[in-house]
Amino acid sequence: MKIAILGPGAWGTALGNVLAKQGNQVVLIGKKDIYQSINTLHENTIKFPGVRLSDNLSYSINEEESLKDIFYLVFAVPSKAYREEARKVNEFFKKNPPKEKITPISLAKGFDPTSHERLSSVLREEINEEYRNSIVTLVGPSFAEEVIVDRVTCLDAVSLEEKEAKKVQSLFKGSNLRLYTIQDEVGAEFFAALKNVLAIAGGILKGMDQGENAKAALITRGSHEILRLVLAYGGKEETVLALCGIGDLILTCSSEKSRNYSLGLKIGKADSAKEVLAENKETVEGVYSSKYALSLAKAKNIDVPLTEAVYKILFEGGRPSVVLSSLMDRPFKAEEDV
Repeated sequence: MKIAILGPGAWGTALGNVLAKQGNQVVLIGKKDIYQSINTLHENTIKFPGVRLSDNLSYSINEEESLKDIFYLVFAVPSKAYREEARKVNEFFKKNPPKEKITPISLAKGFDPTSHERLSSVLREEINEEYRNSIVTLVGPSFAEEVIVDRVTCLDAVSLEEKEAKKVQSLFKGSNLRLYTIQDEVGAEFFAALKNVLAIAGGILKGMDQGENAKAALITRGSHEILRLVLAYGGKEETVLALCGIGDLILTCSSEKSRNYSLGLKIGKADSAKEVLAENKETVEGVYSSKYALSLAKAKNIDVPLTEAVYKILFEGGRPSVVLSSLMDRPFKAEEDV
């Protein structure tokens, strides 16, 4: 079975390697030839030096050729690139209609930078239904560094149509990547994006030399904060307890393997975000998501003090030490009212 993956970065390579070892012909699609080592050495020397990749995994800069005769198309690009990539894919299919509808699989955790829409909605809008099945989103506690070396990982396959989620679930049978299915697309995607904001907060706390007590409070109160948004926009409460919910939140709020946490760590140590953001060259989805999360909260008149605190630090020049003090000085409330 042929599978194409847009984006040859860490997550695209790791997931592609799992699928390739299952006997599928997997092609990673990128714009630069810096990943040619995948074809010559069977190694992604940039993201995973020293890790041998499956012979069934290849790399191409020829997107049109790579999209021919595929069954699945994985989006492993940053959220800001989703709409442009989906439009290009749709234009290709207009000229070269697939023999069978393809299944798009979404990996990024964020929102569209212009419309603030969920990413599955972007793919649904931009790729005509005559060319595709229902969108499937893979989310949950996962670091590419562990997936690439076959460490046990569990994710949720999220789709409005359960049969499509089950199809994707079966793709990974026999591997150390185990999938569960879920149909709450709103809850899963909201939590996946918004937990990145809290991961930045977790890193900031660590950088300020706060301890495990503070981290536990952040995870607990943060999950309540996201829950309010999830429910307000039509998601389900039980999703918060899923792998794509609290599972992902615990992981990304606790490890420097998370780009969001690592960025926050630097900000906390510097007690300022300005220079850290200026020097950052990587895609950190939580930075953008903090903007959209605050906008979504204001639209529904929902109090999100932790999200607002991260936004102030990132975009309004707030010093983490001052912002933390203001959070601790908030009026006392019963926990169910917070």
